[in-house]
Amino acid sequence: MVAGTAGKKVGQKILGKAAKSSLVRRAGAGAAAAATAEFLEDNPYVSAAEGAALGFAVAGPVGAAAGGLVGWFMADGERIAPCDLVAIPAYEMALLRQGMAPSFQIFIKEGELIAPILPTAAMENTAALNAVEQAVITPKRKLSKWQKYMKKESNKIRFKSGKKKGQLNLKAMGVQYRKGGK
Repeated sequence: MVAGTAGKKVGQKILGKAAKSSLVRRAGAGAAAAATAEFLEDNPYVSAAEGAALGFAVAGPVGAAAGGLVGWFMADGERIAPCDLVAIPAYEMALLRQGMAPSFQIFIKEGELIAPILPTAAMENTAALNAVEQAVITPKRKLSKWQKYMKKESNKIRFKSGKKKGQLNLKAMGVQYRKGGK
């Protein structure tokens, strides 16, 4: 679980004096972990901590639990539950704020695999972009014999003097290429 003394210490170092405020103390390690989340992307633990910190600020401990779940699922993809979780329907979040119980809850045991059943919008967009990219990208052409010859440093003939000193002598290189490089 992300929330712990190590996460709290890292968060306090990052936030400095702000970490000692009453809000961060009330939120505990969730807010401290949320402070470090700015530096990490697509990490389910960090996303859950951010959601928990935001949820706590809005609706207290119940909001922290709901926000943690939302943050966890925002990472899109298969995840393993790091601890026991309780999931509720997202549209019933307002009920929690009013102190009412949701219509149903799902208990998720620690270690269970959480995977999206249907592809999420992010997954569909990524697949569409990859398909377009594959359609647009043309296969790379093979190099011609002349291009392969020109690529080798040992075949390059340069002017040794005059105003073209150091430049490639393409005429001499063409003669050598047609002779077969002998």
